[in-house]
Amino acid sequence: MEIVIYITCGAIIAFILFYFFNKRKGNEDDSSVLSTQLSELARRFTVLEEAAKQMGSMQTSIDTTFKNFQNMLDDKQERGAFSEVELEKLLRDRLPSNYLKFQETLSNGKRVDCLIDFGDANSRIAIDSKFVLDNFKIFKTSELEEEIKKYKKLFEEDVMKNVKKISSDYIISGETAPHAIMFVRSESVYRSIQDSDVDLMGKAREKNVLIVSPSYLWGLLNTLRVFLKDSEMNKKAQMIIKEIGLIGKDVGRLVERTEDVEKKFNLVADQFRNIKVSAEKIQRRAEKVEEIEGTNVPSIEKEDK
Repeated sequence: MEIVIYITCGAIIAFILFYFFNKRKGNEDDSSVLSTQLSELARRFTVLEEAAKQMGSMQTSIDTTFKNFQNMLDDKQERGAFSEVELEKLLRDRLPSNYLKFQETLSNGKRVDCLIDFGDANSRIAIDSKFVLDNFKIFKTSELEEEIKKYKKLFEEDVMKNVKKISSDYIISGETAPHAIMFVRSESVYRSIQDSDVDLMGKAREKNVLIVSPSYLWGLLNTLRVFLKDSEMNKKAQMIIKEIGLIGKDVGRLVERTEDVEKKFNLVADQFRNIKVSAEKIQRRAEKVEEIEGTNVPSIEKEDK
């Protein structure tokens, strides 16, 4: 920034000298124009100086932020917390919250960063973040062949220590899925794990641990998300089929009850018909009685005469 200021000052001085030697015989109007231009240049120089100060302040702020970030990465605790936050963001972004249990404590007393719980004991997948950076940085910055080999081996040992820890702590028969996930926040660290001559990925799989980077995990979670949508649709379809079955049973019971009612109704109808028949017979008999009562019967006295 100081170089920019020096160049600007030099340009202004050169302009003044050039103008002065080419216009040294000028009149007062030329002097007035020169004065105006010098004032404008001075104003612009002031603005440039202020901008340079602001840029210097911004650079200081950036340097401080970068230094704090670097200190955070150097501190294992801070580094782990940073990795856990990134893992949580990824999971919350891709999966429904009802499937996620953060900082879940298992029956063995171990606390996992997240347990992806699909409901069944064998489908509860533990995922834990690991930031294996210490020996990795030395391995990548070393120039001597001996140091490269030494710290590369230490880095690989760090990876396997974390793999074994995840395998022993977060895979519990009857409580979790038979496999777990190790999340590595750094893509460059993940690539070194992939490119390892000792096949770290294969050794991790032997321990039932899948090592993933942010991009790999993102793709994996998208696949799980599609699976969950299909699973939810299947569950809903099963519910609909179940409800249809129940409706069918209800309709069957309704038909049976309707038939019972119809039988009872028919029985009552038959009884009413029988009552009607009896009533009609009684009526006919009553009419006959009335007819008999209305007939003129000869008196006994007349016959005696």
